Amino acid sequence: MKIHTTQDLNSLVQLHQQTTNSVSKDFRLKNYSEQMLMPKLSAESADFYSSSITFGAKGSTIKNGKKIIKSASKKVGNIHKEPNPEQKRGDKFLTGSFFNGTLDVVDYETVATALVAAGACGARGATILAIPTKKNKDDNTYAAGQAWASGIVGFGTAFALTAPFKAGSNYVMKEMKQHLKAKTLERLWPQIDLKSIVDAKGSKEPIEKLLDKMELRKPIDEWLDKNGNKFVEEMKDCDKLPELMNLADVSEKTFSKILLKDKAGVNWASQKGKSFNDVVLEDGKKLYDEIDMSNLGIVVQEEGNKPVQIMLKDIDRNFFENMIAQAKKEGNHWGDLNINSVYDSNGVVDFRHWKDAKGNQWKLNLDEIGVSSPYETAEYRPRISGKDRLDPKEKIMKKVTYQKNGKNGKLGTEINNEMVVADAANDGLFKLLTWGPDLLFRVPVAATTIAIIPWLLNNVFNLHKSTDKKHKNKIQKINAEPINTDNKQAQAVAFKGKGASADKAKESFFKRILKPFAKKFGELYGKPLIENEKVHKASAWLSRLPGNVTQHMTAFGSLITSGVYVQQTLTNKDLDPERRRTLSVNQGLCFIVPTLAAYTVDKLINGWVKSKGYRYSGLNERKIDIDKIEGKTAEKVAEEAKVLAKKIKGIRTLSSITIFAFIYRYATPVLITPLANRIGDRWNAKIAAKKAQTVEMNSQVDENEQSVAKEVSIAPNKAKETQKVA
Repeated sequence: MKIHTTQDLNSLVQLHQQTTNSVSKDFRLKNYSEQMLMPKLSAESADFYSSSITFGAKGSTIKNGKKIIKSASKKVGNIHKEPNPEQKRGDKFLTGSFFNGTLDVVDYETVATALVAAGACGARGATILAIPTKKNKDDNTYAAGQAWASGIVGFGTAFALTAPFKAGSNYVMKEMKQHLKAKTLERLWPQIDLKSIVDAKGSKEPIEKLLDKMELRKPIDEWLDKNGNKFVEEMKDCDKLPELMNLADVSEKTFSKILLKDKAGVNWASQKGKSFNDVVLEDGKKLYDEIDMSNLGIVVQEEGNKPVQIMLKDIDRNFFENMIAQAKKEGNHWGDLNINSVYDSNGVVDFRHWKDAKGNQWKLNLDEIGVSSPYETAEYRPRISGKDRLDPKEKIMKKVTYQKNGKNGKLGTEINNEMVVADAANDGLFKLLTWGPDLLFRVPVAATTIAIIPWLLNNVFNLHKSTDKKHKNKIQKINAEPINTDNKQAQAVAFKGKGASADKAKESFFKRILKPFAKKFGELYGKPLIENEKVHKASAWLSRLPGNVTQHMTAFGSLITSGVYVQQTLTNKDLDPERRRTLSVNQGLCFIVPTLAAYTVDKLINGWVKSKGYRYSGLNERKIDIDKIEGKTAEKVAEEAKVLAKKIKGIRTLSSITIFAFIYRYATPVLITPLANRIGDRWNAKIAAKKAQTVEMNSQVDENEQSVAKEVSIAPNKAKETQKVA
């Protein structure tokens, strides 16, 4: 049984911390089958991009499992005036301009990859100069220069040959999205309400005939989805909330800003030891009557799942009904609640209107309830209601999450299976458009680089090897970079600039250099391929492969480059057949071994990368929420949220291309290539020894044959001499 989550559940506050005045309570709320297996957190199988994937368990039988409210009943204690959220190691780096600037560039994956590869090549050159080898100084300097030149040439070709195509694709989605065909829009975003994109202006024509009349298209901000909510392009960018904390553990600021909305203050010293239900405000009113329900919630552990937090305003009726039915069997006060009093046509009503079975007011115990406040924590969890969906691909039950387009604090559009599949296909599509030109140019770029780097070193930088023998120089061209010229194997770890200077540099880099190309490449390259159904089917197929598309594109590009080196080695007439065979095998190994290593390392650190991604998301979600509370303009907040969704996706991409780049461009030449060469040398030595042994054996055979022939030629003469004597 597996549990899937987009957040780290290990730190989920479960409201059952024990204190001297707390009583732990578990409300067991439904009998269920004993054939349950405790779930395991499956970080490797949960897709980081899938913000909609929250908590899951295997099989539809989990759906009505036993549900337990995890709580601690805490009285009023020492309420701190100001919040003190936990700070973790690495938070400053995650919120710094360097890391955020890096994520801005990662969208241009091939360029970012080549830039990281350049950093890896720089490190490789420094390593060659720093670590003594058997080679002389001139050869080490030449090898270091070759590494640096490889990185520079790789970045230059990647930028020149791939960035304009990516700029064109981005231009389509930013400036031309409104003019995509209706069928394309529906394919990209199955939740869109096509009728909402057209202003019919009293036309009597059927809406189907008006959909592709671009002059009738409404602005994108006016588009709706099939639920009537605002259309959201980032389908799986789900709504998230700060993890719940017991009322006794939060600060005065949370009470003032979140729970009381600045209505009135509380003299907490005078209320110490009381139940929160009995706390009196400074204006004489009770906290129970004035507290805002919108940020109150409970933590529930459903049998077969890890604990999940659900806000009272969001709780699904079927989910809640199961809880109440079991509580009634166990004599718990939740069992007295009349489910019909909880809901009306608009959803959950205020808890002060909840009734018991006799029609009297049902009292919520605030001592065991949690509050979700951005002031107290940066640990965020997906906003869920308890509703389930059966994932058709993984065959497991998952909790439904919702987009951030809910109106007036209500749940947004439900993220369903169709949207999840389409989002994965879209991700594959835009990665295919990004990497396609890179892969197409790999063969000519690799072949050109083999020739141009030695020329640059000799004629531009005046670097020469200690020997100038022509045949050795030709061999160097073939074997210098076994995996080499992987012009795009990297990630963004070497970007400079902070604060305003970074923003200025980014504007210069993307807008000034690429802007002239963006529109033209968008019209000629981006739009036709985005609207092409066959390309979309291919990208959907890519998205279904294990792992992520960035890994596969990087590895495939390296395969092409390595293939060029092997081909040129095998056709090099200046090398003897044995040497050609040995070098080609080494070059093949220098693709296979690092590729396996890269996939393995990427998988091993996947959980750690996700944890950092969750933390990064939480830190930024917290900032956005506080900006909302403290009155920042809605436009500014909306822009921050939109940028955040893309940056979160970039973290996983950043990890993959960095790992692949450094393994291909640093570990391979520094560690794997020398090992492959040793293996090749031993292999050659064995072959040479066998040849020598064969030659020796053949020579012995020849000598024996010659001696026998000599004896045969002498024998007749001896016979004649014998006859004469006789």
